[in-house]
Amino acid sequence: MAAVAVTAGVTGTANAAPAADPVPYTVVSGSTNGVIKGAPIAPQKAAAQLRADAEKRGAFYESPVSAMPGALSGNGSSQAEMPTTPAGAWLDDCLASTEATTPKGRVYNRFNWCQEVRYRADFTEIVDGEPVHRGTSYLTFQGAGIGYNDKRATRVFWRVKPGSVSYNWGLFDYFAPRRMPLAVGVECSQSSVSCTVSKGAATMEWQQWANFGWTHWDVFGHESGATSLNNPDKVSFTGWFFTLDSSNAKYKAPRTQTQPIGIRCDSATYFNIGTKRYPYACIYSGALPFLTYNAADGSNGQVARHIRDAQSAPDTTYPKEWHPKKIPGKWAANAGERAEPLHRVDRDGQFGRSNENWKRSACGQNTTVGNPWAPYYTPTTGLPATTAPDQQCDEYPFGSTWEGAADPDHDFSVRWVDKSHNASAGYRLLEFYVNDRILRYEPNFLGGTPSGPSADPFWVNIN
Repeated sequence: MAAVAVTAGVTGTANAAPAADPVPYTVVSGSTNGVIKGAPIAPQKAAAQLRADAEKRGAFYESPVSAMPGALSGNGSSQAEMPTTPAGAWLDDCLASTEATTPKGRVYNRFNWCQEVRYRADFTEIVDGEPVHRGTSYLTFQGAGIGYNDKRATRVFWRVKPGSVSYNWGLFDYFAPRRMPLAVGVECSQSSVSCTVSKGAATMEWQQWANFGWTHWDVFGHESGATSLNNPDKVSFTGWFFTLDSSNAKYKAPRTQTQPIGIRCDSATYFNIGTKRYPYACIYSGALPFLTYNAADGSNGQVARHIRDAQSAPDTTYPKEWHPKKIPGKWAANAGERAEPLHRVDRDGQFGRSNENWKRSACGQNTTVGNPWAPYYTPTTGLPATTAPDQQCDEYPFGSTWEGAADPDHDFSVRWVDKSHNASAGYRLLEFYVNDRILRYEPNFLGGTPSGPSADPFWVNIN
């Protein structure tokens, strides 16, 4: 797999040109990434930019059902400690992908990010007032990120890929390139109002970095960066980037910065699995998340098949409508084939309760009036009753979404499924919400497309 590269400048005189690259690479940036640190990014604007960038790059991922946040990060009393190295199966899989070698790296899931980048430094010496190229040094570095889920931070890791360092200097310059200092650091792409880093750059000689292993920094996204007024979860967006600086009194190479990597931080209090709570987090939101159910799954396949039919053949489902039904949420990698997304809401809040009322009417479960399908449906348009044992009325889109049964802009579907399948699918959805840190949208009951800092779109895929 060809490595992408960050070059620390290409300088020199006509009779002292930089050496040819020992491996093919694509230049990511010059000596800087153009970042000018400024005011916090407005959350709504930042979220839109991240989603547009993810769409442009085709960046998306399937929700990691087996990776609970407590097993990934955290310093809480009942959670695993944040590791000092990112090694693991997820990192190997992440770094093996082509996307890891791109300027933005790969968002493996919302709590994990990785990148593998080729770095080239061209060193000059000032001779008679002019820069003369003296040598070129190369390395491939690997970066990784793991988001916390008990504070507003992410841990960022960096190391030189073993065996990747090489030097192209003069015949008598064996020691000079190996002893050149290399300072590696992490900086925020916004001001300290939004973001700070736990420590400064780490400096060692090139030959030391080649055998050192991982080093790390914590990047904090502060509540003070949450600039939107309608922002109860204190959502803020910021970013960070690596810096590389290799110079001494004699030889100089331009300072290099990688492309900024965006993170979203929040202080939402409603994320929990059982007794474990995750009240703060910073996640990598530069990819589109989708939840997958399997139609052949013995534990929740009935729900999966219901969702499949609702997405692909909505007019065959109950309740019956007088118009062609429009049901959102279907995932497709091609944006043109993808349906409108879903947005989470509080299932126990006003909008969630309204979804439940519409669902009960469609299912014929409204026992407070003479017609069980009232007030919205009839025995003809609502779901026929069932006498099968242990059945529950399942709805799609989920009752915990803005696009649920009460949404005036979309339609919905209901079907009888086994109680155990419904429970399994519901727990799977809860895992998805927590694993992917899906925020609750704060609706304004005016309809339209959800927007604002808490609008966190997702999709559902059926295998």
